[in-house]
Order: sequence, then structure tokens, then C-alpha cells
Amino acid sequence: MKLNKTPLPVLLGIAHRAVEKKFMQIIDHVNLDVTFDQFIVLLPIGKEDGITQQGIVNSCGKDKTSVTRIINTLENKNLVIRIKDLNDGRLNHIYLTKHGKKMLNKVFPTMEETRDYCKKDINEDDFSTTRSVIIKLIKKLENDNG
Repeated sequence: MKLNKTPLPVLLGIAHRAVEKKFMQIIDHVNLDVTFDQFIVLLPIGKEDGITQQGIVNSCGKDKTSVTRIINTLENKNLVIRIKDLNDGRLNHIYLTKHGKKMLNKVFPTMEETRDYCKKDINEDDFSTTRSVIIKLIKKLENDNG
């Protein structure tokens, strides 16, 4: 595949799909019932047990509808529970179940393995620069009112 003249948005999409594919290949080897998107939603819950759904949206870059659908799936898998806020009934706090904590502990090394695999042949300066540029691009596009 010739990538040198590929527009940046297409390149970013290709890179995302390639990382997701590698993650799923690794996940298949350890027989875990979690998708890449489910893992992306589990990460902020694992970092902040009791995070609100809006907090998850802000952390993972997914829209509210997708996050709600994924949380529903994670609840059905007994990985998370949703508890209404005592002071504001519009807010839901999301907590990992024991099963969810166990799953996240199993999946996290797999995600690290995927990250390490992706970085293997890229020097740290290039990787750091790429990350920095992508973050700047995201911030620019999120703050663009035009």
C-alpha cells in the first residue's frame, strides 16, 4: 500500500484500524471477551472507579451514545455497574465489578504488549513527536469553531 501521498485523515484511520486489529489478534490468544472499544471505555473506569459517563466520554473521545451502548454491554458482561448519583439523578457513576477488575488486569498487559509492538521499530523521539503532533491536531480540531 502506498502511503506517502495518502491524506492525513486517511492515514490516521488506517493507523487506528491497524492498532485495533493487532490488539484483537493478541486478545484472541488469551481468550478474553472484550473488544477494543470496550477496553477503551474500561480504561478510564479502571483509573477512576466511580467516574461519570460524561467523564468517560471526555476521557476516551467517544460520543455519549456510543459510551452508553458500550456501558450497557459491559453491564451485561458483569464487568461494570452503573449507580445513580445521590444528589443529581441525571448523573450515573460507573464502577468496575470484581469480574471487571479481574478482566482489566488481564487485558491491560495485552494492551501494553500491543503498544510495545507498535513502538518496536520507532525511535522514542519520533514516537514522542508523532504523539505530540496528533495531540495538537486533536486540540486544534476540537477548538475550531469554523
